[in-house]
Amino acid sequence: MTMSDRQAAGLTSGHGRAAGPTFFKLWMPYLFQRVDHPKRKNAFLPLNRDYVPLGMTRGEWIDYEKVMPTHGVFFARDPAHLDVWWNTRDGKQLWLYDDSVASRLTYFERFEKLMLRQVEVIQ
Repeated sequence: MTMSDRQAAGLTSGHGRAAGPTFFKLWMPYLFQRVDHPKRKNAFLPLNRDYVPLGMTRGEWIDYEKVMPTHGVFFARDPAHLDVWWNTRDGKQLWLYDDSVASRLTYFERFEKLMLRQVEVIQ
């Protein structure tokens, strides 16, 4: 089944404080933000459309380093080189989609590839 342009646009219809939360905006990864970890390389924090950890809503400032133990993941290898990202910045920020409909049309295909990679939850 292929998603239509309208369906893709509706996944994140509206964003920012004025827009109401949707399942996609709260729980589906928008960005993987590299964070420093004292013992491991390739530590990332999956963030939702509001740049907060998955499932959280925008509110007070969130210190990514503090939520890393409960919300972060380790990749076995540097994920910046995977062919799943819509956009990247310096290997530190890896986006799965942006505000374009085109990025959302292929989101689930790229997300599936990412989920098939070896990823370890931080504990």
